[in-house]
Amino acid sequence: MNIGTTIKKLRREKEMTQETLAEYLGVSVSAVSQWESEKTMPDLSLIPSICNLLGVSADDLLGIDLAQKQQKIRAITDEADSYSTRGYDTEAYRILKEGQKTYPDSWEIMWQLMYVAFQLGYSKDHTREEREAFTDEAIRLGETILENCLNDSTRHSAIQVLCMIYPKRGRRERAEELAKKMPTMACSREFLMTHVYDSGDEGDRVRKRCDYDLLQFLARDMVSRPTVLDSGEKTYSGEEMAILRDKQIALFDLMFENGDFGFYHGVLAATHESQARHYAKRGDAKRTLSHLERAADHAIGFVRLLEDDTECCDHTSLLFRGLYMGKGGISVSYTDNDAQQLLNHMKKPEFDFVRETEAFAAICAKLTRYAGKWTPAG
Repeated sequence: MNIGTTIKKLRREKEMTQETLAEYLGVSVSAVSQWESEKTMPDLSLIPSICNLLGVSADDLLGIDLAQKQQKIRAITDEADSYSTRGYDTEAYRILKEGQKTYPDSWEIMWQLMYVAFQLGYSKDHTREEREAFTDEAIRLGETILENCLNDSTRHSAIQVLCMIYPKRGRRERAEELAKKMPTMACSREFLMTHVYDSGDEGDRVRKRCDYDLLQFLARDMVSRPTVLDSGEKTYSGEEMAILRDKQIALFDLMFENGDFGFYHGVLAATHESQARHYAKRGDAKRTLSHLERAADHAIGFVRLLEDDTECCDHTSLLFRGLYMGKGGISVSYTDNDAQQLLNHMKKPEFDFVRETEAFAAICAKLTRYAGKWTPAG
């Protein structure tokens, strides 16, 4: 409904004449008539007074349904998220760009567009120039969020991505400046929630979730070490990195004694595949096949998790018993699922020396049953 039509409708409901409304507002009767016939619009400065006189909000007067607007924005971001979390970032980018045309003031759309552009900055499906342009866009959107958005969660998310981008752009000082604006680990949401709930079912859940997240950070850090020190020396040799990967595997096996790895199936599939490549380069067939076997089991476990196999979501091991960690919030940056990814990697020449073995064929057959593309999350 046009603003003039709305004014006319509300004025009549108040049993108010055009003359009375004009007098209260200090304008001519002709001006009110022009509004109601939709020939002109009221001056912006008059909107608060019109709202007070007619007993409505500015959103109602202007025909803005905030709840409906948020619902439409949520539909856009949910649709984009269903693609981006399964590696279809180009489609997600298209959806968000269209959504931004309609809702240029939506911080939700802007943040998600920033993240997708950041992901596309690493996409092998685009040229170097295109990747640079996507990264530039992510920086621009992130800095716009920091300058204008008041929502802490959105701002923190923008800082997180910018801290990953800027060092690669030679702007480590800006990344450090932003990182220092964030709270310390001890002041994080996860730690503080353990104080908010110091007993009961919720207290038990938040502590298990905190331990779960700490495990993720520790396990990732164990195998993602800086490759070169300031001296130019390598941080760890190839053999030492293999030892670290073994430590990560042992840590997960210790924490999940019942094999209920859940989300960490994806992490372990990658670690075992790295170990298989390490031993393949050294001609160790036994260890190569052993790690490929476990990589396949974890890859399949991760595929099952994202395909809503509830057996992969409930934790039964002592430390995390009762914690349900479904597929919600899990995002991947590739369209081939983990079973297909592993099959692709197993085609590499370093595995030729075991390719004709029965064990290798059995692993391929097992993976093939689950291999394929991720379907958009919905």
